[in-house]
Amino acid sequence: MIVQMSIKIIKQGVLTTIQDTGRVGFRNMGIGMGGAMDQFALMVCNFLVGNDEKDAAIEIHFPAPVIEFQQNAVICLTGGDFSASIDNVSITLWRPIFVKQNAVLEFNKPVYGAKVYLAIQGRWKSDKWLGSRSTHLQAAAGGYLGRALQKDDVINFKESKFPHTESSILNWYVSQKEIDKIYSPANTIRCIKGIEWGLFNEKSKQNFENISFTITNQCDRMGYRLSGTFLSDGPFTEIISSAVDAGTVQLLPDGNLIILMADHQTTGGYPRIASVIKADLPKLAQVSPGQKINFKLITITEAEEALISMMQSLKEIKAGCHLNFEKYFQS
Repeated sequence: MIVQMSIKIIKQGVLTTIQDTGRVGFRNMGIGMGGAMDQFALMVCNFLVGNDEKDAAIEIHFPAPVIEFQQNAVICLTGGDFSASIDNVSITLWRPIFVKQNAVLEFNKPVYGAKVYLAIQGRWKSDKWLGSRSTHLQAAAGGYLGRALQKDDVINFKESKFPHTESSILNWYVSQKEIDKIYSPANTIRCIKGIEWGLFNEKSKQNFENISFTITNQCDRMGYRLSGTFLSDGPFTEIISSAVDAGTVQLLPDGNLIILMADHQTTGGYPRIASVIKADLPKLAQVSPGQKINFKLITITEAEEALISMMQSLKEIKAGCHLNFEKYFQS
């Protein structure tokens, strides 16, 4: 008899979707990469439970869902801290956890961060669209029926290779030092100058680096609108529609800025002031509405070095998790 491994959504969250590292090679068709907002947290979450970094995880916002595990499982939570608990017992982030059948996972209150990632040993079963299991909300494709998870949804997963016992102790984790390398300081977002940077006067350029910008409530997976004075004077300038990417900072007609995020459009006609470096996109994804950020301009060389450093951290975490898995199964 084959036992179907699954979870059930007991209470719906505000935006809970299945995401992976995104779909590549379709921008010429107007289809962006999408995928997890915080790619670092997603990949590490998978490493910690023995999955591949490209496997899908569940991306959770607050208010978060309540989830029942219908079979034993090994899970991991990474990213933000929503004060998670299993059967009213607090659990630790950034390390694998054994969960018993019928246990209930809840998220009680946001402590820090804006997105939590839930990975499960054995991988989530989900729909693939254009080579990715990420939920594309606009196309209603991928993930779970192309939409956010709702109450009473049942999401299946492949059976874990862990020997499940109540005494399972999974003692590997990611250190706070490794986490801080990616997410600290939380409110400083590094950028390189954009193609249209030269269109603006010196005062506006100084404003960009010297003024704090607030993430408004108008933020979602497509983009973060900011409040804060950028233009010192001068009219808004439109440009010919041109390519944009996750992290592109654009000037809107109302004089405010927007940062494009994972589900951004592939082209746009607003001036591209700057671009958030890839190494700081995980940090930016964890900023919540109402919080302030400061931009810091760096060189392309510095941006490349930061990306190399993040990729090296991922490589080391993956190797460490693999070593711990080998020791676990040999014991």
